[in-house]
Amino acid sequence: MSVNEKASAELSTKKHRVDDEKKHREDDETFVDTESLVSDITLTAKREGIKPAFLAKVDLLNKAIAEIGMGRYQYELFFSAGFGWFADNIWLQGIAIIMPAVANEWRGYPEVRLATLALYVGLIIGATFWGCSCDIIGRRIAWNCTLVIGGVFGIAAGATNNFTAFAAMIACCGFGVGGNMPVDGTMFLEFLPGKQQYLLTLLSVWWAIGQVVASLIAWAFLARWGCETPKAGTFCTKESNMGWRYTYYTLGAMMIFLWALRFFVMPVYESPKFLASIGKDAAAVDVIHKIAKRNGKESSLTVQDLERAAAPYLSAEEKGKVETKFSTIELLKNSFEDVSFEHVRALFSTPRLALSTSLITLCYASLGLAYPLYNGFLGTYLAQKYQDIGNMNLSDTYASYTYQAACGIPGSILAAFMVDWSRSGRKLAMASFTLLAGIFLFALTQAKTQVQVNALTSIAAFFENAFYGVLYGYAPELFPTPSRGTGDAICSAASRVTGLFAPIIAVYSKAGLTPNGPVYASAGIFVATAFIMLALPVETRGRTAL
Repeated sequence: MSVNEKASAELSTKKHRVDDEKKHREDDETFVDTESLVSDITLTAKREGIKPAFLAKVDLLNKAIAEIGMGRYQYELFFSAGFGWFADNIWLQGIAIIMPAVANEWRGYPEVRLATLALYVGLIIGATFWGCSCDIIGRRIAWNCTLVIGGVFGIAAGATNNFTAFAAMIACCGFGVGGNMPVDGTMFLEFLPGKQQYLLTLLSVWWAIGQVVASLIAWAFLARWGCETPKAGTFCTKESNMGWRYTYYTLGAMMIFLWALRFFVMPVYESPKFLASIGKDAAAVDVIHKIAKRNGKESSLTVQDLERAAAPYLSAEEKGKVETKFSTIELLKNSFEDVSFEHVRALFSTPRLALSTSLITLCYASLGLAYPLYNGFLGTYLAQKYQDIGNMNLSDTYASYTYQAACGIPGSILAAFMVDWSRSGRKLAMASFTLLAGIFLFALTQAKTQVQVNALTSIAAFFENAFYGVLYGYAPELFPTPSRGTGDAICSAASRVTGLFAPIIAVYSKAGLTPNGPVYASAGIFVATAFIMLALPVETRGRTAL
C-alpha cells in the first residue's frame, strides 16, 4: 500500500470514528432528553402524590381540553354547576331567615334554633358520602341526585306540624344539599381549560345569588303571612304564620325545577380525568370527542395516545391488564372493596401535600364555625339589633337581610378578577378578603343606627362572598384528580362539623344572650384564618389542575 493510500485509509477511518462519536453524542442527547422528561413527570407525580402513568394521561387530557377550548359545554356546565352552589346557600340562608318565625310558632321549644344543628348533621353526612363516593363510582351519580333530594325534603319540612319532624326533614334535606359543593366544583374544574380555571372562583356568584333569592322569597312571604313576635307566654298559630312554610314550598319546588334542567336539558358527561384514573381510557377519549362535538370542534386525541403516554411508567403486570367495563350496579358493589383510606392517604403522601391538606382543612374548619355563628343567625341578630335601636318593623328586618345578600354578588365577581387577572394570586386575595370581612364585623358591633347596620352588614357580606369564592376555587385546584372528591369532602365535612357548634354556642353560651357576642367571635376567627391562609405552601395561580 502506497503512502497516499495509507494516509487516505487513516483519514477515512478517522472520519468514520468522528461520525460514530457524533452519532453516539446525538443518541446520548436524545436519551438524556427522554430521561429528563420521564424524570420530570415522575418527580411531579411524587410531589403531588399520584401515579406517574396517570399524570402522563392527565397532561394529554389537559392539552386536549385546552385544544377544544371554552365552548357551549363549559358554559352550560357553569350554569348547571351553579345550581348546586345556589342550592347550598339557599338552604343555609333559608333556615337562618325563617328561624324567628319558627320560634314564634313553636315557643314550647326554647332551643328551636337547634334546627340549624339538624341541618348541619345532614350536611356533614352528605358532604362525606357524596364527596368520597364520587372518587369511587364517579361524579355523575352524585351530580344527578343532590338537588332533587334537597328539594323533596325541603318541601316536606314546610309541611311539618311539630319541631321534631321539622328538624328531621331539614337533616334529610341537608344530606342532599351537602354533596353540592364538593362534587359540583370538582366536576366543573375537570372540564375547564387551564386558562379558564378562574371561572371556578366566579362560580361562587351563584352562592351569592342563592342568598339573594332566598332573602327575597322569605321577605315576600314572611312580610305578608308572618306573625309578629308574640308577648311572653303566647305563641303564633299555624294559620297566622304560614309565611315560612310558603317559603319552604317555593324553595323546594325551585330545587326540583333546577334538577330537571340539569338532568334533562343540560346533561353532563362523566369526568374524563376520573375515567382515566380508573383505567377507562377509551371512555375518557370518547368524552373528549363528545365535548368537542358539542362545542363545534374536533379533537385528535386517541386511546393509543394515552396508552403511549402512560407506557414508560407502567410495570409489566400493569401493561398486561385489559380494561374492564362495569355497570353502575357492579361499580356500586365493587366500591365497597375500595372503601379503604387509599384516597385519604394519598392526600398526605408527601410533606408538601400533607401540609397543604392540613392547612386548607383548618381554614375550612375555622370559617365553617365563624360563618354560621354570624350569618346562620343573622335574621335573629338583625331583629335583636333593631329592637335595641328602636326599630321593630318586621319588613325592615328582612329588607336589611336582602340588601346585605345582594352585596355578595359583586364580591364574587371581584374575587374572580383578583385570582386570575391581577398579580395577587389565590392566597393573597383569599387572605385579604378574609381579613377585611373580620375588620368590618368588628365595626358592626359598634353600629348605633339602622343605616350603619345596613352599611356594615352589606360590606361584610361583600368580603365574605369574595373570600369564599377564592377558597372554594383554590381547594379543588390543590388536590389531584384521583383524590379530589375526597379532599373536597374532607374540607367540606370539616366545615360542617365545626358549624355544628354555632347553634350550640348561640343557644347555651352567654354570647347567645347578646346580639354582638357571636359577631365578635366570628370577626376574631376571620382575622386569625387570614394569617393561616398566607402560610399555605402552594399557589395554584397559572397551574392547570392535575
